[in-house]
Amino acid sequence: MYLAKKKINNKTHYVIRESYESDSVFKSRDLFQLGSDPSQYIKYPGGNSYYLDSVIEDTLDSAGASYTYDDLEKVFWPFLSPRVKRVISGFQRQSSSKTANYQAKKHEKNWEAHLFDKRRQLYLRFGRINQENIRNMSPKLYLIIKYKSRDEIEQYFLSEESLLKPHERAIYIFVIFDLQRFFTESFAKTIPAALSQTKLDEYFIKEVCRLNEDETFWHGMPKSNRLREYLVKYVIMYFDNDFPRQNPIQEYIRNFINSRRIYQPPRSVLIKMEEAAKLFGVSQQELKAMDRKTLTRAYRRLAMTHHPDKGGKSDTFLRLTEIYQGLLRKKR
Repeated sequence: MYLAKKKINNKTHYVIRESYESDSVFKSRDLFQLGSDPSQYIKYPGGNSYYLDSVIEDTLDSAGASYTYDDLEKVFWPFLSPRVKRVISGFQRQSSSKTANYQAKKHEKNWEAHLFDKRRQLYLRFGRINQENIRNMSPKLYLIIKYKSRDEIEQYFLSEESLLKPHERAIYIFVIFDLQRFFTESFAKTIPAALSQTKLDEYFIKEVCRLNEDETFWHGMPKSNRLREYLVKYVIMYFDNDFPRQNPIQEYIRNFINSRRIYQPPRSVLIKMEEAAKLFGVSQQELKAMDRKTLTRAYRRLAMTHHPDKGGKSDTFLRLTEIYQGLLRKKR
């Protein structure tokens, strides 16, 4: 499951999508239209807690979607209030679903990232202009795009490329389309601004068209008789930006170090079932048997009782919220 963006009347709209395997090909499908403001589906009962509108899970369940609560947290994380993010980040964690692990083992010997994806990932992670040794890079670098549909991969790169600064965009295009290979000048790999702009434009257009017709790259997506939307952004990026002309290598390295922030998954919270059952006023067996909807309803009721604004104790309310979110992660 992933969050996808699309433009409707020049306004960004969001969609929950999922990648799924069909006939040994990964495809994607829409699950829920979030509109232009996904935050409308986030509910704040008070304090620093939150829950998602039940219509989200009801719709996903009816569509037969395979997901975990962690998947939903990742989708809505960008739209949470900053205050709540700061508080809950201490006990949020990334998901490692059994389904994903199973798929990874099942296809381990058959998968390899497309060369264009490798170029993009290598540049976005390390700002590397000279990619002569790209085939020797560790496969771990590309795990983040492994076993995903082409649409999900492109949405991932769309998000990562949004971090590029204006003076980085032209050199990024130069690198990922490997335009330096068409030139013999010794400085072609590091100073593209000194190359013939006319020739660069010509080679760039040819490479865009070649990638647009590469069926192995667009495997799993509908055929198109026009330039694909995911490539249009590169044409705009190339022609709307100029190459930097002073100290390019040092500038790129410095900017990549300053602009990239690696997200560290927060620690998980230790949940004692005896304590959790006591807080929820049920037996441990009943608590373990609860599905997510029942658990959420119980939490909402107790949150209103224990919230400090309602006369409750802040420590009890915080612990209740920690345990609730921890239990949700264990529910499948």
